[in-house]
Amino acid sequence: MKRTKVWTAVALPLLAASATLTAAPSAVAAAGDSSSCTHPAWSNNDSGYGYVNGDSAPLRTGPSSDCPVTATVYSARLYYHCYVTNAAGNTWTHARIDGTQVSGWIWDGNLTNGGATEHC
Repeated sequence: MKRTKVWTAVALPLLAASATLTAAPSAVAAAGDSSSCTHPAWSNNDSGYGYVNGDSAPLRTGPSSDCPVTATVYSARLYYHCYVTNAAGNTWTHARIDGTQVSGWIWDGNLTNGGATEHC
């Protein structure tokens, strides 16, 4: 059952994204200002892990809500790599979804234990 949830968490956003790109490419540009989406370097400095607060949280390509969502995390464990502080002063953790190679940035406010403790 857990693998089904992870697969759904990974596959559905990817399918939705491909449908959006196919059906209306201009809608993607209107969805957000990608110029504020940075992609800082990260490394696997942290041995911690955690889970999302609530039902789900987005995993993004960069540490900002302006960055595209790569997956939606439900109840899967997230292995932490490191954290950064973005231009708005919020901390974001780079993490990987347990059992997958899917990784990205998640706002620390969405994590049960506050996210990674090691800086990138």
